[in-house]
Amino acid sequence: MTTVQQSFPVPPQVLWNALPAGVTAIGGQGPFYDAQRGYVTCRTGMTFFSWGQVVTAMVSPAAQGSTITVQTALKFGVFDWGEGKRLGTRFATAVAYAAGTAALT
Repeated sequence: MTTVQQSFPVPPQVLWNALPAGVTAIGGQGPFYDAQRGYVTCRTGMTFFSWGQVVTAMVSPAAQGSTITVQTALKFGVFDWGEGKRLGTRFATAVAYAAGTAALT
């Protein structure tokens, strides 16, 4: 399992509205949005590196705006060869772009 977390200077609702851009950026299939709990989950297809991954992104309030936490887990296998981190980073970057902001460092 890999986790990528980034904070943004925008309200959580802005990030929530930008989550579909993240799903599209990673080629997510069958997204399930749970607005009550503030997360989306989807699957990726098979690649050269793996049989695919299950990706979950959660939006939460933070001191200076909001935070997105992207977790990836292999559908099958032991090593993801860095694919999880690449997917998490691509997802968060697409959400930042769609929200019109950059991550806080």
